[in-house]
Amino acid sequence: MSFLYGKSMDFWTYWGFEPWSHNLMRGVYRKVTFVKDSLLGEVGKYYAYDYIVWSHQGRHDAEYILSTWKPIPEVMTQRFLFIEEISSFPKKVKMFFFGLKGFIEVYSYVPGTKWNPKIKDLAPLVNKAREIAISDI
Repeated sequence: MSFLYGKSMDFWTYWGFEPWSHNLMRGVYRKVTFVKDSLLGEVGKYYAYDYIVWSHQGRHDAEYILSTWKPIPEVMTQRFLFIEEISSFPKKVKMFFFGLKGFIEVYSYVPGTKWNPKIKDLAPLVNKAREIAISDI
């Protein structure tokens, strides 16, 4: 089952995601901007990338990301959510230069199950997209 076609793609687009692929991995991603403001205006700005990956090789691809992905200027977090039928690995985190250059977080998620609080914004989207994909069949 793919989360990318028909009404599902409209759903992902609505939430700011675009199709994404790298090697054998497939899914969607979005860039989120965080702005810190004060009474005098903008104090700081940073970005986060969210990747939802439903076509992958489980633990192998998670390790590949952790070992090869590099920090991106002005990007604080790169989160990868691997959609799986059975979770194949626990949450994994990598810091770049003690966290000063950002983080990579890799999560395994089985749709419809309890999720890690750090993905509370992504897991419900996956569940809804799955529901839409099933209704399209």
